[in-house]
Amino acid sequence: MSSSSVRQAKLRELAGFEITGRFEDNLYRLTCIVADLLSARRVSLMLLDSVPGKTARLRLAALHGELPELAWKEEAPPGQGIAGQVLSTGRSLRVARIERSAWKNAARRPESGGSFMACPVPLAGTPAGVLNISGPIGRAAFTATDLEWAELAAMLVGRAIQMGRMNRLLDSRLAQMAFTLEGSQDACSVAALSAHEPERVAGMLARAFYRELHHCGFSPNQIIHAAGEIISELTRSLNRHKRRIHQSGEPSGQPESTP
Repeated sequence: MSSSSVRQAKLRELAGFEITGRFEDNLYRLTCIVADLLSARRVSLMLLDSVPGKTARLRLAALHGELPELAWKEEAPPGQGIAGQVLSTGRSLRVARIERSAWKNAARRPESGGSFMACPVPLAGTPAGVLNISGPIGRAAFTATDLEWAELAAMLVGRAIQMGRMNRLLDSRLAQMAFTLEGSQDACSVAALSAHEPERVAGMLARAFYRELHHCGFSPNQIIHAAGEIISELTRSLNRHKRRIHQSGEPSGQPESTP
């Protein structure tokens, strides 16, 4: 199969991608497809993550290839670092050799060298992540044509994430009730909230959870106990995730992934 045919096949795979199973596993599968599409040794996907009271930051969400374990713990404010600047400007970037470019000082790992590309990932029409691609296979550097394919891939990755999130929210009866109570009943508002204000969505779900239990006659103490059960289940889930990572030898945590 020719290189062009392979790329077309991988683009079709991205265009038809459906989120199934664990969300994190799907993000990893997306980076693998992009790596095959662009013949790259490393592809990392960074998404905005927010904490109440703090500015949203880019964190590593999925990785094909290798990065230091520290990368999973790093956070990049929009506008800082290469990925942060790509996110803020909404413009893609292609560099032949990072150590010889004007971007050297902005790179978190300039010593890794080589060629790389970084493309904004749009969610609900606004950049909410960055797709980083490095280590071209079979050539010294990525070309302008490679960047065009990468930009298209970033749009398809964003579409897959957005559709996956929205479908799962709309499948949730609790989420449907929360959106109705908050007056966000149309698909566009749901998509925008889930993409750019996830903490607001979490608050809506929490309020809906409380109202439903209160409506069913549960006392405040019983509702607090139910919330504690949710926290316990989250803790167990995180511990299982850490054990899987330890057994597989994969890096743990979340990350930044500029070259």
